[in-house]
Amino acid sequence: MKFPPTPKNFNKGWKDRVALEFEIINDAELESLRAGLEHADKFVRSMAARALGIRGDKGSADALADLARNDTEFMVRIRAVESLGLLKMKRDVIEAAKMDSQGSVSWAADLAEDQCKSDQDCAGQIRRAFAGEIDRKEMGSAKVGQPAPDFTALTLDGKPFKLSSVLGKHAAR
Repeated sequence: MKFPPTPKNFNKGWKDRVALEFEIINDAELESLRAGLEHADKFVRSMAARALGIRGDKGSADALADLARNDTEFMVRIRAVESLGLLKMKRDVIEAAKMDSQGSVSWAADLAEDQCKSDQDCAGQIRRAFAGEIDRKEMGSAKVGQPAPDFTALTLDGKPFKLSSVLGKHAAR
């Protein structure tokens, strides 16, 4: 990647990173993703962990639990814990992650715990969202002070939502 995911590149190359994430979620082979959990690069490990959770790969739960407990990089621990929540597995590891010294890991563990308790298939919802096309020319088209571009997405309960269907309407109180 021309602009790898680093703090200094936050606003550079993000479209490429989003498009790559779509490609990984939709097309990467599970064995490649599992191998990515052991990669030297923290970004590869964290993306592999995220993708395996979204893909619903229960066979990777032990490896994800190991990352959540032992990886030196907090971003990898976050993604591993998130994925365990998506898989609704290894609740003991999620519970332990709530005590992680890095606040963002413990926050992710709280969310993962909620996912484990929920009847919703959050991973399935994310997979359906990623199954749609991504239009690179539309990414980043929203501008502050300008009308929002129309879009269609699925709600958490799986129903289609189109922005234009609610424009000009007021929220119920």
